[in-house]
Amino acid sequence: MKLAYARKGDSMSYSWGYGRRGKQDAGVRWGMGRGAGGRWRVSEMPPLPPPPRGVLRVAASTENDKGLDAPISYRFARAPFITVVDLEEGRVIRVQAIQNTLAGGARGVGMAVGQWLLSSNVNVVIAPRLGPNVSLLLNQAGVRVEIVPPGTLLGEAIRGLGLSR
Repeated sequence: MKLAYARKGDSMSYSWGYGRRGKQDAGVRWGMGRGAGGRWRVSEMPPLPPPPRGVLRVAASTENDKGLDAPISYRFARAPFITVVDLEEGRVIRVQAIQNTLAGGARGVGMAVGQWLLSSNVNVVIAPRLGPNVSLLLNQAGVRVEIVPPGTLLGEAIRGLGLSR
């Protein structure tokens, strides 16, 4: 197989996101990524209604959808579920486990999950560890980040942090 390399000003350039030879070769996949002019597949997390006034919203990356009995995942952004707990005066008033549709993304998953958490009005994030970018994002937004060991049950973590009775 003979490869032709692009020269400056040649029609066989690598620009415009259409693969090696531009639009005339848009149907052929060359390499990985967008290649043939396609778009990255972007999945979205479902929007959450804002919490009522005086409610503390806590989010945690969990391994399953068992609510407060779910163990904290050893991954933050690529955890299978994100469990959101609403607390009012130390009492749990709502628990919702949401499947993490962003977990299969190529890159930037931590930032995408962090932005979703901010749009969901989360006050506290419970995770085993965070990347530097999402940690900076959450800290600048005033979100309290609590690091707990993976495998800890969510209910125990919330009680251990003094968030609930």
